[in-house]
Amino acid sequence: MSHFFALYRKKGVQETLDVLHSYKGNAVKQSEFFQTLKDRESYLNSFFRVKDELLKYKLIAYRLDEDNEKVIYITERGLNLWKKIQEIEQIITKELSTP
Repeated sequence: MSHFFALYRKKGVQETLDVLHSYKGNAVKQSEFFQTLKDRESYLNSFFRVKDELLKYKLIAYRLDEDNEKVIYITERGLNLWKKIQEIEQIITKELSTP
């Protein structure tokens, strides 16, 4: 199995990328990120199961903001992957909607 599909099939990957992409600047304080996952009725464990791999493939990263609070963000590489996934989704759903 390809590295992409081995990673993407895990619950938490798409959720993490979607949540991070939804924020201005594709970054958010870690505490707010966790709250957003809860509000979307996603399990935090889903994120923690894929966190190390997302970091390893440099799809997400951490930094400190001006208040020294931990911020999680989607990297340029992660943003490119998110866009490709959206393109694939559009191709698949477009095919379904045309006779």
